[in-house]
Amino acid sequence: MRKIAAIGRGGVGKTSFIAAAAEILAGEGPLLLIDADPDQSLGEMVGIEPERDGLRTISDILFDIRAGRIDERLGSSALAEKVEILVGRHGLHEGERFDFLAVGTKWTEGCYCQPNNILRGLMARLERNYAHVLIDSPAGLEHLNRRITPSLDDVFAIIGASKKALDSARRARRIIGEIGMRVGRFHLVAGYDYPAAGVPPSVEGFGTAGRLERDGEVARRALEGGTLAGLPAGSPFAASVRRVLAAAGVIPPRRGGGR
Repeated sequence: MRKIAAIGRGGVGKTSFIAAAAEILAGEGPLLLIDADPDQSLGEMVGIEPERDGLRTISDILFDIRAGRIDERLGSSALAEKVEILVGRHGLHEGERFDFLAVGTKWTEGCYCQPNNILRGLMARLERNYAHVLIDSPAGLEHLNRRITPSLDDVFAIIGASKKALDSARRARRIIGEIGMRVGRFHLVAGYDYPAAGVPPSVEGFGTAGRLERDGEVARRALEGGTLAGLPAGSPFAASVRRVLAAAGVIPPRRGGGR
């Protein structure tokens, strides 16, 4: 099982990166997508509509438990058991190509310790069922900072063309280290606003995995709230995501450099 997270400031393309990576990895074994960004835009990009599909975030589920709005038959169960049962019923989308789970926004008032511990245990049990786990993290690393998972194999820092973007990537790496999360490798990836043919500079602790190409079709779908599933065969963005994943060793490179 390989766990991959994308981090970066808002608007650099990390959610689009995770959505396109999901398309590429969907045929490589069971795949779980975790939307840990409070903006909750990953579902839309992979063709999931929470209201239509009857999905609830972990935040929603915990809030309802605290408010007493749960199935009466679960009343005597421990909190962790209630969460796991309700996430299985209402929070986990089980699809043909991938499964999907959204963390949501702040889930309780006051101390996070108990819900954090419950979520970590739930994630640990879920992750064992998948070949790949892809995490779209919030810009401020809120959920990663709560250690919803103890380790990651690859962290892709998607950066814009600014010193602030590089500083943000360095800060994220430092925070991840300070909270004791184990990470195999950090990769810098240039976002679409990087100068043409530009690549991120060499930064200590990071490898350079390439750049994401601007793509008019991706921009159109994002503007209209459409899914990134089924991008045209010649999509520059999809091809660039494949190259980034290959450069990082997540997938083997394609002969001839094709998509």
